Amino acid sequence: MDSTRQIVIFVLLVLAAIFYADFIRWIRPPKVPLGQHAQRPGTVESPAPAASGTAAAPSSAGPAAGPAAGPVASAAPSYAAAGEGEETDTTAPEPLMPPSTSASPPRTIEADTDLYEATFTAKGARLLNFRLKRYRETVRKDSPLYDVVVQGARLPLGLIISRGDKIYADTALDYTTDAPARVEVGPDGESASVTFTADTREGLRLTKRFTFRNGSYVYGVDAEVSGAAADVKAVGFTMSQPLTERAPEQGYRDYPALQADIDGKVLNEYQKQLQKGVAPVTGEIAFAGFGDRYFLSAFIPKAPAKGELLMAYGGNEARAEMLFAGALKVSTAVYMGPKQLNLLEAASPNLSKAINFGWFGVLAIVFVRALQVFHTVVPNYGWDIIVLTIAVRVATLPASIKAQRSALRMQRLAPQVEKIRAKFKDDSTQLNREMMELYKRNHVNPLGGCLPTAIQFPILYGLYEALLNSIELRHAPFMLWIRDLSAPDCLPISWLPKMPGIDCHGLPVVVLLMGASTFLQQWMMPKAGDPNQQKMMMWMPIMFTVLFIALPAGLSLYYFASNVLGIIQQFFLNREFKQYTPVAAA
Repeated sequence: MDSTRQIVIFVLLVLAAIFYADFIRWIRPPKVPLGQHAQRPGTVESPAPAASGTAAAPSSAGPAAGPAAGPVASAAPSYAAAGEGEETDTTAPEPLMPPSTSASPPRTIEADTDLYEATFTAKGARLLNFRLKRYRETVRKDSPLYDVVVQGARLPLGLIISRGDKIYADTALDYTTDAPARVEVGPDGESASVTFTADTREGLRLTKRFTFRNGSYVYGVDAEVSGAAADVKAVGFTMSQPLTERAPEQGYRDYPALQADIDGKVLNEYQKQLQKGVAPVTGEIAFAGFGDRYFLSAFIPKAPAKGELLMAYGGNEARAEMLFAGALKVSTAVYMGPKQLNLLEAASPNLSKAINFGWFGVLAIVFVRALQVFHTVVPNYGWDIIVLTIAVRVATLPASIKAQRSALRMQRLAPQVEKIRAKFKDDSTQLNREMMELYKRNHVNPLGGCLPTAIQFPILYGLYEALLNSIELRHAPFMLWIRDLSAPDCLPISWLPKMPGIDCHGLPVVVLLMGASTFLQQWMMPKAGDPNQQKMMMWMPIMFTVLFIALPAGLSLYYFASNVLGIIQQFFLNREFKQYTPVAAA
């Protein structure tokens, strides 16, 4: 049937649109630039924390006054040797120079809260590490805490100023601070702060103050430029990081992007776009920074909020630079943490836009919230996915039954349709008239299955995006061999060859069950009249199986559970229509 063929083509086009971007990033990941450090980002050694009240804590300010004991010097080269062995970034801001150079290694300050450990260096008063206490790098129990900072040529949280026609950064400045080597945030809503100050050769004094609180991944950054600042046009902040794939051993492919929301317009700029060049954007900056699938590092400007965002790529990393014209004092919040919907919304109403839920984001958010509700009852996200599958199946049951009944009636009419076509093959007008009469006598609408089927596509896409981007599934176990629902499914069998696209020797059991159930469901459904179309439909389970090998196990589990429910539904509908006898043509 022509209408059936159109439905099949439409289905394939929708599926292609859903999976195309992820598939392309899987087969063509961004290349690591030549000269990239072989060391995994975030592994720069930080000093051992000094015990409170001991002599190990420095007592005087300044980079040379009492550096913390331990491997402090090893933390500096990753920053001081910016660009060593890498491509030169000619577009980066020029460094502000200190009045004199210090021979001593820069101090490091640790800020400890209930959710994270942050390590700052006095060189540029920037962030060395930001380790999340509730998340780990991999699913292994002995895996280190997840470090949000991806170190490149420059560390994040730099202060930049515009003077004349140039932009300058505090990259090379030796800041001083009176803070101890370790700052701990107190209970009961108390805050802790660290203040850094530095002077430049030009007579500027730069002050940066970081404020931390328990119970939140948001902390404050206040900066001020004073002294000989008459020719300073704008002040702002900068954040930078490489955009290459991070830690493939996590089990899933993850490519960060520069993300921002300016005047309500969301920007997601990946490495290739930034290398081609992205024009500056001016307006109300809701947030700006870097995010991947599960984590976000972003500025949330407070005062002022209206400014200019410069986006660039050079020296093997991307940069997001915010400048606020006419300001010498700037204040911003910084969110560094998981892309968990309720946490993002609590930090800022617009920050949830950093999760890319695709075309049907409203539906995806509904499914994420439903998953969270189910988890309060069943504390296992694998079973929560199955409960969500049942709920979606029940919600779409009337539409799916209507579509399936329409398809079954059309199948029963297929022999009579063929007779009419053979009888009136030379008279198209009479052919259409007879066909319509046949449908009318049997109360069949040839397009009756189209609308109910089309209604389910937004739900399918919304579910796909919800399960793909839910940080709740990251490192969440299900049962047996499934220890991470965000990673591809694989039952480890050491003597089997490595599976294509993933780092595992074994079998994708859930994916194979999903493929087998898809084949069974296709076999049980009404057959299309065109033999070629039938063959194409039977190839779809194989295509799905190959595609899902590299996708998260949570998605495979959802589609397998959905297929099982669909098979049960199709079984009872087929029994119902065994008694159905169509009215013959006149």
